[in-house]
Amino acid sequence: MKHLAKLSVIFAISVFILNSCCLYKTEFTEAELKWIDPYEEGDTLIFRSSTGELDTSWIVQKIIYYPECNPIAHHAKYKHHTARIYYQNSKLKYSSGGEELISVVKYEDHPRIDIFYLTNGFTFDNPERMEMRRYYQDVKRLEIESVYVFTDYHPKSEPEDIEFLYWHDEYGLIKYILHNGEEWRRINLDVEIE
Repeated sequence: MKHLAKLSVIFAISVFILNSCCLYKTEFTEAELKWIDPYEEGDTLIFRSSTGELDTSWIVQKIIYYPECNPIAHHAKYKHHTARIYYQNSKLKYSSGGEELISVVKYEDHPRIDIFYLTNGFTFDNPERMEMRRYYQDVKRLEIESVYVFTDYHPKSEPEDIEFLYWHDEYGLIKYILHNGEEWRRINLDVEIE
């Protein structure tokens, strides 16, 4: 009888946890979706450096989904709308699915945007979290040019790491500058990049 009572309690707790899990879904706004709009699977990004070298990347996957509910996670009430774009690059080795170029996750009160290219990652998050990163990373909006400029100040950055990454609303990644000063501009666009 005690065994049956224990099983009943465990069953009741399990049902409660599973039923209270992920009651709400977050939804992207049009402004949040603009971060993944510039790319489709098969797109190619070609950059030329200030020394004439070429850097070629291609988009291998673009997905928008809701991840499985995790009742143990701190946000178990929500299924966060998630978008990811994966790429491969001629200079880097990859697993079969490529590497993440951009990740957008819609939390209850804000989106979190992570942009990764080559060996660097940049984050655009809620204001409190951005303030905590301020000593090694920053982002500014150049409204006239429809561009975000992500900056890496990390003291352990290598000369070949990206110091400035330029993200255009319509074209996505358009330019990056390394800590050693070498500038890479995207050359396969219909517009000239300054």
